[in-house]
Amino acid sequence: MLSHILCAMAIRTTFYHPDRVVIGIASGDMRLEDFIEFAREIQKANVIHYRKLLDVVDARPAFSEPELRALVQVIRETPTGPRGAIAFVADPQRGEFAKLFSNLEVQGRPARVFRSLHEARKWLTENPPVEE
Repeated sequence: MLSHILCAMAIRTTFYHPDRVVIGIASGDMRLEDFIEFAREIQKANVIHYRKLLDVVDARPAFSEPELRALVQVIRETPTGPRGAIAFVADPQRGEFAKLFSNLEVQGRPARVFRSLHEARKWLTENPPVEE
């Protein structure tokens, strides 16, 4: 059952409440503000504990690695309770996103980068949703 779809700038976001999964599909130039808006929508919907899949295959980062690391540090310092695993799908031929997202562990939440949607979904299935 699909709850609703949100368009957060360069990221289209869908919440699947029965499976407790958030899917984000990014395209075009993805600014740091787009990533922040994606995170805000998840927080606003009170689904931080859901597993997340973020497909960035068709996106280009419009921010630097230090900017992303600064954002991750702020997220790490913000107490929010349990966080669900996050899987990123990135084009292996364009390694910049894979590199940027490869170390996004936050408060013990598993995070990995995958080359295919199939691999990412399989891994998320192996990481059960955390309880709120």
